[in-house]
Formats: sequence, C-alpha cells, structure tokens
Amino acid sequence: MNWMKRGSYTVEGTVIISMICFIVGLVVLLGFYCHDRMIMQSTADELAMYGSLWSGRYLQPGIREVDYEAMKQGDSPDLQSIEDMGYRMLQGKFLSGQVDQIQVSKNFMGREITVDIRSDFKIFKWTVQCEVTGRSAAFPSEDLPRHKEMEQGEEMNEQRES
Repeated sequence: MNWMKRGSYTVEGTVIISMICFIVGLVVLLGFYCHDRMIMQSTADELAMYGSLWSGRYLQPGIREVDYEAMKQGDSPDLQSIEDMGYRMLQGKFLSGQVDQIQVSKNFMGREITVDIRSDFKIFKWTVQCEVTGRSAAFPSEDLPRHKEMEQGEEMNEQRES
C-alpha cells in the first residue's frame, strides 16, 4: 500500500511541470510580440518625425541632397523614399513577425505626416495582425527658426569682442 503513494507524486509532478513549461512558453511568446510591437511603434514615430522635418525641403532622405528637378516642377516631396527607409530600418529586427506594409501619407491640408506599419506575427500555426500609427506635424521650411544674416559691421564687432 505504501508504494501507491510514491507514484502519485510522480504523476502530479509531471502535470505541474508541464503546466509551468507551457506558461513560461506563453510568457516568452508574449515578450516576443511586445518587443516586435515596440520596435514597430518606435520606427513609425521616428519615420513620422523624419518625414515631417524633411517633407517641405525637397531633400532626398537617403543622400540628404536637394532634389532640384522636383523644386523646378513644384512637385511635392517623394514619400516613397521614407517608406523605403522604414523597410531598411525594420530589416532583421523582428523576433517573431514580418513587415506586411508601410504607408506614409500627408493629411488633406499637408500639415501632418502619418506613418502606418502593418505586420503579421506567427504564433505556432496562428497569425496575429498588428497595426501601429505614428503622426507628426509637418514643418515647412519657413516655420523653422533661422539664424539671421549678420552684416559686415556686426561681424567685425564680434571679432573685436572675442
């Protein structure tokens, strides 16, 4: 009769250990999801801020040079280059997901840049879709503070003072 009690501890231990392993696995997967979502949100915010600063200047974001042809034609700056930059920023950063789509747009008045990133997370055989949005006000060149041009007399005064 004494041998029956020892076997019940083994069965209970097996059930408890398997439940603990399952819960630990779920916590790890939840951590992967939170990590990937955080990376997506920070990238969306960074792209929105980057797009808001460069959208009114006809600059190519990749090489940071002025696009004179677009200035001559009066075209709006290309938002596709910001999308491409987002794909490059997210490449290899996800633990359990993949980027589905990055969309950069301006609102109707052109005063706000919106970046939407969509991705799919694979958890075993299920797919969880996630979407994050980053927004930033667009700053045209004339809205940013500038250093006033010094006249020749002011430059000489500053040189004498130093």
